[in-house]
Amino acid sequence: MSREELIHTFGSGVAEAVTQPIDPPLLTTREGWDLAASRRLAPPARADWAPKGTKVGPRDPRLVYHAEMLPVVTPALWRGLLDARRRLRKNRFHSVGRATDMIIDGDRGTGKSTLLVQIGRGYQGLIASDLGPDPNRIPVIHITVPPEQESNLHWSLPFAEFLGLNHTLNPEDRNRRTADMTEPVAHVMRQARTRLVLIDGINRIEDSEIAAAFSYFEALQDRTNVTFVFCGTGAREIVHEARYDKRRKNLPDVVKGKTYFSDLPMLWAGVIPYGDAWHSVVRGFEEDLCLYDHKPESLLKLSKYLHQRTGGYIASLNDLICQAAQETIETCTETGTEAITKQLLDDIRIGRGDSR
Repeated sequence: MSREELIHTFGSGVAEAVTQPIDPPLLTTREGWDLAASRRLAPPARADWAPKGTKVGPRDPRLVYHAEMLPVVTPALWRGLLDARRRLRKNRFHSVGRATDMIIDGDRGTGKSTLLVQIGRGYQGLIASDLGPDPNRIPVIHITVPPEQESNLHWSLPFAEFLGLNHTLNPEDRNRRTADMTEPVAHVMRQARTRLVLIDGINRIEDSEIAAAFSYFEALQDRTNVTFVFCGTGAREIVHEARYDKRRKNLPDVVKGKTYFSDLPMLWAGVIPYGDAWHSVVRGFEEDLCLYDHKPESLLKLSKYLHQRTGGYIASLNDLICQAAQETIETCTETGTEAITKQLLDDIRIGRGDSR
């Protein structure tokens, strides 16, 4: 399967293009997630571009579009979607024992959260395409690690929040919480046929809380038969410790000496080395630009410079190109030109590679 086919069938949802929302959807609520999962990302139509040289407002379609642009297919995104597609295809009809979970690991700024969201969007699109629309179905839940995880009470709250379950004695007072929401959450997940849970920011779990956190996830998995995808820097070590090290003292002697890189599939998001893969990524950004005076391959000619500026981090490259695109659109009334130049890129600060 080619990269393009994989992205089309498993990474882009099933809905037609819709208008960009005024505010980005909150992925940790069902409404926000459904909006993000169903929206087919697309550049604004040429007919919607403001005439060249006219002053644009803060919500100009091209300014909004260039704040995010389209997910560029990095090696990590392509490989991660392929591995996730295979795993979820098997897990979907698996009935004996817990489903095999997945891990997304890598340095900050390498596209881990993008991969996580694209996996969820793809799976939700696959279910909708296969089974048809159903307003009562919730195939995917997306949460981030909450600030407190000391008990089931705290761990159940992000699930309850996503599902819209009231967990306060007084809805107007968000600090007055009820008891553990695990059973109501599990009941709704079973009724809604939830099969995939995305957990971002797993690296925020304190060392002392790892055992309790993963015991909770396993207990919830036993009630629902979902697949978890754990995402965060250092996720491999965190999950390994939770699944293996904490039980080492209870293992038979024959296996106590064994160590594993990971006993779960790991999707790795890494820095992109300079070479063909990097050129392909830069070309992907270039093809998605919506600028009046952009010349084909002018960005590709700056490929080496862009790698030096960003260190091969996809997040830094995205920041650099998106800000430059927005800036040249907004200042075209003064400069008379709408294109990304090295001079403009030199003036954009992104953290990595900035001049003093």
